[in-house]
Amino acid sequence: MLELNIRPKVNNPCPICGNPGQKVKRITVEHQVKDNITPYGEEFFLCRTPECEVGYYTEDGKVIGQEQLKNKIWFKKNISSPIPICYCANVTDEEILYHVAEAQCCSTLDDIKRHTGANTGCECITKNPAGG
Repeated sequence: MLELNIRPKVNNPCPICGNPGQKVKRITVEHQVKDNITPYGEEFFLCRTPECEVGYYTEDGKVIGQEQLKNKIWFKKNISSPIPICYCANVTDEEILYHVAEAQCCSTLDDIKRHTGANTGCECITKNPAGG
């Protein structure tokens, strides 16, 4: 018997890697692109593939690369420390590591929130590349 290896159809896949993305609001994309970039399109998606260079794309295949964004996308493989952990409060992995390992003032999530301000903001829709 012949076995076919057919990938299921993905709605609105990334035009570069072909993997599904995460729908994001236009306001998120408008705040994430560098000042000289104008996002065109009706629906925007965040490429969730760590190896892909695409930041956002539209349903009709327009691409906004990571190099065109103001903020690093924390899960993409090509970024190095400092990696954003909380975009609203500008808290990075290095800052959290400092409070946990060097200053030894934080041992719980509540301690980290109190000392760094992480996860206490309310501007995720515009500051976080995923919009929330």
